[in-house]
Amino acid sequence: MAYGARLGAVLLGLLLTVSGAGAAEPPVLTLPQLTAMALEYSPEVKASQSQVTVAKEQKAEVQGYYYPQIDTLVNSGLAPNARLPQVQGNQIVYPDPKNRIHGFNIFGRLDFKAVQPLYTFGKISYREDAAGKNVNIKKAEVDNKRGEVIFNVAQAYYGLVLAEQGKGAVKEARSYLSDTRSRINRLLQIKSTSVAEADLYRLAAYEGALEKFAAETDEGAKVAYQALKAFIGYGPGQEFTVSSELPDPKAAPAGLDYYIKTSLELRPEFTMLKEGLVARDLLVKAAKADLYPDFFLAVVGAISGAPGRRTLQDPYVQDYFNEHWVGPVLGMKWHWDFGITSAKIRQAQAELQGLQHQNRAALMGIPVEVAKEFGKLQENYKATVGLEKAYVNARRWLITAFSNFDMGIGKMEDIFQAFERYGAFRGDYLMTLYQYNVSVTKLDKATGAFRRTMPGETPKTSQAQ
Repeated sequence: MAYGARLGAVLLGLLLTVSGAGAAEPPVLTLPQLTAMALEYSPEVKASQSQVTVAKEQKAEVQGYYYPQIDTLVNSGLAPNARLPQVQGNQIVYPDPKNRIHGFNIFGRLDFKAVQPLYTFGKISYREDAAGKNVNIKKAEVDNKRGEVIFNVAQAYYGLVLAEQGKGAVKEARSYLSDTRSRINRLLQIKSTSVAEADLYRLAAYEGALEKFAAETDEGAKVAYQALKAFIGYGPGQEFTVSSELPDPKAAPAGLDYYIKTSLELRPEFTMLKEGLVARDLLVKAAKADLYPDFFLAVVGAISGAPGRRTLQDPYVQDYFNEHWVGPVLGMKWHWDFGITSAKIRQAQAELQGLQHQNRAALMGIPVEVAKEFGKLQENYKATVGLEKAYVNARRWLITAFSNFDMGIGKMEDIFQAFERYGAFRGDYLMTLYQYNVSVTKLDKATGAFRRTMPGETPKTSQAQ
């Protein structure tokens, strides 16, 4: 019996341990953690990173033109038989002249050429430098895509936290309404003149509006949660939670001029334009270099043979089907055309001019965008500070109204008015606090400041004082 009791206790303990392990709470993930996970998972970021690899290989392709290129040609077929010429008297007689066929045999031939460029007037170097700039452009495009991911994650995260805080506000409001209903029912039972049956209808109207808000909050939380799961690549069985409080607002650490300067230094689009302008200018120079010749050193040779032909040692006669030779040569290759190269130069110049216009447009547009987001941040910060004061005092008003009513010196109308004001201010405060935090992320994206904190990124720029 004692052994059976001990065995039962052990099995019970194991069962409780397994049950406890299965009921483990999902982890609480912070915004930086979610952002890092989303950047690691994002198919869009990975697709843009593939373009960086393509650009690097394009540069490697251009660099390959510095080195020798070897061409070989192997062919085989039928060759006419031919005997060596004979001397008859004072004449040379060809037993097998080339205008008559004296049997066929097979031949094989290998031609090869190894060419090493010596000087190309910049055709290779200009394009190599341009390809290097293109690599930087593609890296900036990756950062731009990362900025979009960071913003989308932050927006969904703050939306989810807002919904969770909204649930807390709904719970609090239900508690106030329940207390109010209890007071009204109690006073109606004793036929007090302080309340009327209409107060119950008004209370029911508030409860109905609250249920509508609760439903919107629940659905908003579900959408934001599913969006975050999609961003970080979580499947149906993977769960997590987030903080229940939105971050408190903070005043901007610097003025508008600082943020505009930051955008000029860090905004990915500016990086792309700066590198693109240099690359386009290099491509114009490369197109102009195509007007000039290429100087090269080459080693050329051929090996061929046909069983039905004899080797002729005459240095002035070449036999395509039966010879072997190799030797170095210096050469110049100069391409001429009537308008093709000139048109390519004009195309490259037009593309450079187009990019210059885009740069001017960005210099005008991006600072305006930064100013807009900075102004929105300031507006939301001030509104959040004011609304926090409003809802805190409205809550005090509501508590005071309950106390006055319980002491018989207040009216039910005072409770309803305080409840309305508290609910409105509380809701406006939470929404404005959400908008403030989203504005912070928008300003980071507009200025490119998000690049300072990305994994593996440490761009240097001036800091706010």
